[in-house]
Amino acid sequence: MASEKQKEHLIQFGKHLLALRKKQNLSYRKFAQYCDIDYADVKKYEKGELNMTFLTMIEFAKGLNIPLKELIDF
Repeated sequence: MASEKQKEHLIQFGKHLLALRKKQNLSYRKFAQYCDIDYADVKKYEKGELNMTFLTMIEFAKGLNIPLKELIDF
């Protein structure tokens, strides 16, 4: 079970991911296609409901066409 502080980190990352996606005018579905991740899961990541793996972060960076460092620097 994640602590409150860990949950807050997930929420903050999700907000950052959402902002990056919207900055590129990508819908959930289009972004999910670029990432090869189910669009329903993208929503959950953006809400901080799911913890992700390193490989998921790589897919997000690929889908946004940004360096991984930019994705995790929030």
